[in-house]
Amino acid sequence: TTMMFAAIALASCLHHVVLTDAFSPAASRIVVPISTPSETALFGSKRRGRLANNVSLNDEGKVSKVLTNKQKQKLGNSKTKRSAPSKKSKSDNVDVAISPLLAEWATSSTDTEDVASTISSSSMSSPAATVFVPFTGEDDELEISTTSNKNRKKTEKEAKRSAREEANAMQSAQIDAILESIEDLLETTNCDVSQLVSYIKNLVDVGNSSINQVLTPNLKSLVSARPSSKKRATKSFSGEDEEDSWKQPSFRLAWVGSDNAICHIGTSLHKVPLARLQEIYLLLGYNRWELLEVIRILGPFPNVRNTLRGDIKLEKKRTNDNREGVRLTIAYNSMVDGTGKEILAGKEDNVKYVKLDIWFASEKAIVCTVPAEDDEGDEYEVNANPFANGNGASILLFVAEENLDEQLEKLRAA
Repeated sequence: TTMMFAAIALASCLHHVVLTDAFSPAASRIVVPISTPSETALFGSKRRGRLANNVSLNDEGKVSKVLTNKQKQKLGNSKTKRSAPSKKSKSDNVDVAISPLLAEWATSSTDTEDVASTISSSSMSSPAATVFVPFTGEDDELEISTTSNKNRKKTEKEAKRSAREEANAMQSAQIDAILESIEDLLETTNCDVSQLVSYIKNLVDVGNSSINQVLTPNLKSLVSARPSSKKRATKSFSGEDEEDSWKQPSFRLAWVGSDNAICHIGTSLHKVPLARLQEIYLLLGYNRWELLEVIRILGPFPNVRNTLRGDIKLEKKRTNDNREGVRLTIAYNSMVDGTGKEILAGKEDNVKYVKLDIWFASEKAIVCTVPAEDDEGDEYEVNANPFANGNGASILLFVAEENLDEQLEKLRAA
């Protein structure tokens, strides 16, 4: 097939075709001349074939080589790369005429730019541009003063914090020593009341020291104590709720100055014949006041526990001698008797309001007094000096109770 294409191409070049008469016996040849077509618009628009690209001719016009498909592909790729037209605009091949004035201006601007570039390069290569020279003067003084002020403030804060920690540690040690003296004095058979009142007064004075007055915050934290939301939502590894393991602030009435003070905060049922008051316990938390009375009845009868519950309201007070105090108002609206039956106040008229003046409050002890009544008998005033009376008739001293449930079991009042 390739040879046939080559012969046809060669014949087209000679401008005539040789036809063989196959039916004549002499196999004569007839040469039919081919006239050259005239150039017309239709003939000129025809696209030239690519057959000649596949045939290589020598100098004599003869076929010297026929290209294979791979050679044609290589040749086509190389031609495409070499003959890739360069995208140049028409303006690149056209000489543009420039006026003499414009050429002179362009020459002058080029000289100016060269000079500017030379100056900038020389300035950048100079040592002054590459070496940093520190500034000295007011900026350094201002920075030094600012740093010194920060250091001084930090030192002052640390000094205040350390002084506060030392004061708290000293105050806690004094409180522990006074409470220990009070416990030792209460264990004696014949207690010296005046000495006991002086100890209680010292305890209040230590709590109301000018260094750290924390009566109101301490009392608020005790009254509003409750398990955190995280503890209520999770359980401990032992399987018990965190709320069960949380200890509610509990206190025991260690000493009271008179029976009237007991009746002021309690039920007064210990005055019933054949009844004796054993213990009084106090529970705080959830903004409520819960008082437990354990009464022993003479004879073959079990002990009775009465429980009074009520809401609490706090109001800050100060005495004439600038002593810090808190007026605590209890609204008793529930009572649980010895049989376990709860009695609610119901109406507002049945709610019992009890007022106490708190002078010392911490996790270790609470000191409170019964307010003095005025002439009308329905209002209370803060005593100018609640510890002026040596007998301490209005004083109630509560101390912390670690194991309340165990104590109630011992008294058979759990």
